[in-house]
Amino acid sequence: MNIRLTSAALALLLFAGPAASAGAATLVLMPLDNVSGEQSAQEILPPLLAKAVAAKGWNVATGNDIESLLEQRRIRYFDFLGDDVRQSVLTSAGASAILTITVYTYAQTRNASIGLTARLVDAAGSTQWSNIAGLTSKDTERALGFGEKNSLAELAPQAVAMLLNGFPCGSCVEHRAQAIPRESFRRRALSYSDPDLDHTRPICILPFDNESSVPEAVRLVADVLALRLEAAGFTVINPTMVRDAALKARISFHKVGSQDLLTLAKAIGTPLFLRGTIYRFDDPVARNGTPTPALDLEVTLVDVRAGRILWAVQDDRKGTDYTGFLMLGAISNSVSLTDRVATEIIATARINHDKKNHSGAHAPSVSAVRDRGQQNTGKGER
Repeated sequence: MNIRLTSAALALLLFAGPAASAGAATLVLMPLDNVSGEQSAQEILPPLLAKAVAAKGWNVATGNDIESLLEQRRIRYFDFLGDDVRQSVLTSAGASAILTITVYTYAQTRNASIGLTARLVDAAGSTQWSNIAGLTSKDTERALGFGEKNSLAELAPQAVAMLLNGFPCGSCVEHRAQAIPRESFRRRALSYSDPDLDHTRPICILPFDNESSVPEAVRLVADVLALRLEAAGFTVINPTMVRDAALKARISFHKVGSQDLLTLAKAIGTPLFLRGTIYRFDDPVARNGTPTPALDLEVTLVDVRAGRILWAVQDDRKGTDYTGFLMLGAISNSVSLTDRVATEIIATARINHDKKNHSGAHAPSVSAVRDRGQQNTGKGER
């Protein structure tokens, strides 16, 4: 993965804005984690991001020493850093927080598309703010077809503004994670939620099985679910910690069994594992992509020590499902649709806020939930 930035981008990132603010906190804006593979994103987005963050009152820092550190440690994913790497980056920059940006979609097609996720992490590794933004040229079209932004250069500033909506100010002493958006879609996802489901124990997200033709779907779905679960009050185990524990235990996620998960549970400190299957992921910008995005997803949260399912959800959506009055509202970006589906899925979780143990019937298997969904009238179960 190429993490080199141009000298022009570095100059903008070292001191974003006309001058560094003496009273503001400093954050490290990490090199883009560019899953899209489109190199022009490396040129256009960093200066826009640095300027927007500086406008929020932050001093923005990066530099060759940070890039060298990442290369030496062979860091592949910038959105999840181990404790030692995170502390080294913060110390090197004299910063109190790290902002990571992942570019999932950056495509100049007839309907130009940008899809981004962002996470602000403090020195302790806690997510203090996060957001997801997806934007296409069609989304910028006004009445009678006027005002559409057809190029990525035109689209990028608006996408960055969307992504950093609600970003905390640099002079604030304490920052809090952004609240999860309200789920407003009229047809709910089919689901089961156990009475013992609460926020008290962390969740480990395992790599999803992927039956779609888009390999990147696995990471996007896991990333978006992690961000929205954290925003809903759950603690999500750092994937770096999970990968390291699996490597030490010689566990392969391709053939992970119950005993493997019990071993991992001891190493990472939680018996709760979120796993699932992506049955369909249609991305308009992918090769031979469909005109509208689609996602068919099944998710299961398992307590491996108790041997029970705490939560199971199945959701199947297309971007056109959200078309409303005057044929507006359809989603044409796969990142936006993934975010909407994740929001709907998490909205089905009936959280036990009393944090007490309750007895209840054994949860049905997720396959049973899916079988019911095939006969579903569209209302789902709550």
